[in-house]
Amino acid sequence: MTQIPISPIPSGSPPPGDRYAPTPWSSQRFFRPYIKSAIIVAVTLGFSTGTVMLFLPAFGRSTGQSWIAHLQAHGVAQIFGWAGLFLMGMAFHIVPRFRNGSIVFPWPQRIALALILLSILSRFIGQTVPSLVFDNVLLVASGVGILISVGIFVVTIGAALRTGTTPHTAPEKWLWMSLVWSLVAAGLHLVTVIDMATEGQQIASARPDGAFVHAGIVGFLANFIFGISLRSVSAFLALPPARLRLNLAGVIAMNSGIAVTTISLLFGLDAWVMAVGAGLELAGFAAFVNSLRLFARRDAPRSYTLSAYGRYEWFLRTSYGWLLIGGGLQVWNAVGAVWPDMAPPSNLANPALHVVSLGFVTMIIMGMASRMIPLFEGSVLPAHRLMDAVFASLNASVALRLLFGIASTNASWKGLAVSGTLGTFAMICFAWIIWRTMQPGSRRQYVEMAQTFGIQQAARARRQRDDREPPTPM
Repeated sequence: MTQIPISPIPSGSPPPGDRYAPTPWSSQRFFRPYIKSAIIVAVTLGFSTGTVMLFLPAFGRSTGQSWIAHLQAHGVAQIFGWAGLFLMGMAFHIVPRFRNGSIVFPWPQRIALALILLSILSRFIGQTVPSLVFDNVLLVASGVGILISVGIFVVTIGAALRTGTTPHTAPEKWLWMSLVWSLVAAGLHLVTVIDMATEGQQIASARPDGAFVHAGIVGFLANFIFGISLRSVSAFLALPPARLRLNLAGVIAMNSGIAVTTISLLFGLDAWVMAVGAGLELAGFAAFVNSLRLFARRDAPRSYTLSAYGRYEWFLRTSYGWLLIGGGLQVWNAVGAVWPDMAPPSNLANPALHVVSLGFVTMIIMGMASRMIPLFEGSVLPAHRLMDAVFASLNASVALRLLFGIASTNASWKGLAVSGTLGTFAMICFAWIIWRTMQPGSRRQYVEMAQTFGIQQAARARRQRDDREPPTPM
């Protein structure tokens, strides 16, 4: 039976009696400002901006320079602002537990968060408001700020992985690769904005920008998600133990593919090189999913207490299904570049990229957050039915993005606009749910439920004891 730990102690309070006190770094709850900031960026500069950009061509508006500039700035906000900040916040809270160690706090976390937020805002203003006389300064500042903040994150998390009292484990390989690719992505972003500033261009060059996006999404974000999944998903879903040799093959194949694809995008190599990279990535995706036994039968029946949201499992399994579809579409596109007769009918608004970023990255963040944040907070996740609507809306958004992205039809932009609307609706609802989860009221509700549960369990134990005891002779 899987049960939520009963902890009637409000977050950050010292526990009474013989319980161990929380470690100093864990009581800081680093994830709170990161997650709240990630949600704000996603709702304002991420999902909403992307949806508006899809509606403009649907109503016959031009998709000229300004449109492309907004989309590129939106991409940076999504990679480092929405998903990046969310995962960085979770990393500061989770990763020290991998080695039963500690972490440097609190200034690395505060500086990194402030720099990321300022850098995203600088990139957005510098690229989308070209009339400013200091827009080039903002662009370069955004690149430098992101590189410094990512460097702080890498050093802090890397030190936490290197130190500790427990042996190294397989998930750490994915986390180390994520740290490497986060630096690569930040470096490519700096190259991109410097190139824009020196050339006086509002639009980023396709080569470094494409390499940055791929290194950021598949290299930085996906590797980190794989590491956390290998550590926690098997236990959460009561799955059989992971196949570690197959997992290692997945690490090698996927990261080799990311390297080949990123280099190919950066230097404009032949199309067959891209096909090799896409094939290696898909092989890595498939190897990891199989090593995790994600779709195998569970070893134990599913049972949750205290109103836990059990349908987070839908998000986890579905997200990896979308990842495999997105990887397959990348291969299809790459093969189509070598043999045009085999290409998809259309490749409108990069459907492969959005299937991976929305269907996989966003889907699994939402699923894991609905499970982990109530545990970290000692709180109750509200509005389970609304969370179900988030799941349905986000899946519909990804499906429409895929359908109208590859289908050659006059209604494609309208379909993509509907897709963006559904995705934004899902994000807004998720933001409200998670924000409520981190409020004192949700923590008090959990305490009350835990106390009631404890009283009920004690009463049940007394009844069982009384039933077992023979009657006292007169």
